[in-house]
Amino acid sequence: MFRLFNPAVAVRDFREVWVQENPHRLRILLLSGAATFAIFGTMFGESHLIQPRPPEVTYITSYQGERSDAEIIAENIANQREKNERFAEADARREAARQAYEAVGSATGVDTDEARAEGEAERRQYERDLAEARARAISRWGTIDPETGAIVGPNQTESGQTEPGQTASGQAEAPARNGPEQAVIDAGE
Repeated sequence: MFRLFNPAVAVRDFREVWVQENPHRLRILLLSGAATFAIFGTMFGESHLIQPRPPEVTYITSYQGERSDAEIIAENIANQREKNERFAEADARREAARQAYEAVGSATGVDTDEARAEGEAERRQYERDLAEARARAISRWGTIDPETGAIVGPNQTESGQTEPGQTASGQAEAPARNGPEQAVIDAGE
């Protein structure tokens, strides 16, 4: 197969064509060279480097020390809603891109069903992992009820009641021990 691409054969063929008598040979050579130079010169002359936009930095000059917990929670809830809106917009853009890729794949005869199923499986796994991580964080640190703004501790119900068997700090209540068992524990043995 590589004998078809032998450079020695190409040079020999070029020399045979070059030595043949042809009054237009030099003009064709110059025109071919000029066309090649013009095409490649145009390609190399174009530059489409887009400088990234500088990030918008918001400096916090000071915190208002007199803000109440309710004001802080309300601001956090508003920020979370804004973040959720941005995520929803990003999800819509990604879905539009997926549909565009599917349209291109369908037009070119590529089977897009398998890629779509694989992508959906990856997204479901990511959402499961995210939900598990969120549940672990809530069980450890608690959360804020977005409706009321009330702080819900790690082992509190939404009404603010501590779950049975837990202390207000989230630690399991130790069973009362008396007698020799407690003496052994206190002595560190």
